[in-house]
Amino acid sequence: MNIDPANLIALIGMLVIFGLPLGLVGIILYYKHRRARILHETVARLAERGMALPPELLAPARRRTGLQAGLVLLAMGIGMSLFFLEVGLPWSIGLIPGLMGAALLLAWKIEASRS
Repeated sequence: MNIDPANLIALIGMLVIFGLPLGLVGIILYYKHRRARILHETVARLAERGMALPPELLAPARRRTGLQAGLVLLAMGIGMSLFFLEVGLPWSIGLIPGLMGAALLLAWKIEASRS
């Protein structure tokens, strides 16, 4: 069976476009599962020895990524706007990540003022 090179390139492109996000999600889920399994094994070993469990071991980790993610998205939006302005494309496309970053910074500020 002869496959046309153009069709082969299109097929590989579709596999990469749809397979890469699925692969990334799979890798993330695998490492989350692995971390949970290690935590459960640690808790089981401590319980077998009769040792007290440290409270921070079972407490969910507080994530303070709002500031970092907000700053990254805001900077990316500014950079994209400047790039698109320079090459003659609609610069307003950069507003999408920029405003998302501004929203994350606002949410981070509101959350920080509550605690």
